[in-house]
Amino acid sequence: MDKVEHIRGKIFQGEQLVLDQVDGFLNCHEKQGRKTLYGTFEISADQSKLLNSVTCYRLALADGRKCNFYVEIVPSNVQGKSIAEFHVTVGFKK
Repeated sequence: MDKVEHIRGKIFQGEQLVLDQVDGFLNCHEKQGRKTLYGTFEISADQSKLLNSVTCYRLALADGRKCNFYVEIVPSNVQGKSIAEFHVTVGFKK
């Protein structure tokens, strides 16, 4: 069963802040005891130029959880916006 959580946080590449206001959704899919974490957030066209699919980023959520993730940028239905689809590599740590 999929679980969806509203998230807010910041994105880092190493110690460098890349995006300071991420507002999106985190999904958890569990199958046969194995969890897959993935999600989406909307960004502007300018912000989409800051992210690429080959770099591993760190998501630091407002509640203190952190994780590493990879992202793909896809077009949005809203002009000037893109959707960042991400998948978590391992899991969250406090």
